[in-house]
Amino acid sequence: MKHLFSLALLLGLVAAGCQNQPSPGSNKPDTPPKTDCSQTPDNAGRVLANLVTARRNIYSYDSLCHKHWDGIPPIESYTIRAVDLLAAMGMPTDLADSAMCRFKHIRVYLGFQDKVGFKLYIVPVTGACLQDKNPSKWTAGRDVILNKDANPIIVPIDSAAIAETDRYVLDLNAPCPKTCPIEPTVKADR
Repeated sequence: MKHLFSLALLLGLVAAGCQNQPSPGSNKPDTPPKTDCSQTPDNAGRVLANLVTARRNIYSYDSLCHKHWDGIPPIESYTIRAVDLLAAMGMPTDLADSAMCRFKHIRVYLGFQDKVGFKLYIVPVTGACLQDKNPSKWTAGRDVILNKDANPIIVPIDSAAIAETDRYVLDLNAPCPKTCPIEPTVKADR
């Protein structure tokens, strides 16, 4: 679990915290840019969001979608495989089936907060299976909420065993312009 979170958190933190990036064209092809962005002293605690706040922002996003795109069901969340996260970070995808990855999927939720903008929340998922080519055979799995130390709580989210104040998700919101990518990007020029 810690390794999957580390991988997911690394993806978000690299986007959020690395400001000293080399100028475009200064890297050889297939060579990642060198930065002084050490992840070792960082932790997930600084990106924890209370579940109550996250839910309020998720419902706000849902209401915003219903208001502006009447008749089109909003996308609430995306389930992402560990294999996909590993591939995006240039790591061996066979790590997804190793003991290092306690969770094989994560889920990201979209939210909206007034005066802040769009939000992206992430949680581990247990029991999901997106293996078959036919999406109707996929199993969504169950969200896993985190405690104040960013450790998973493996009980139902609404369980009385979890203190109401000790339910968190990761808030990986790092929008542009501070974290805009170096060219070329996936986003094509218009």
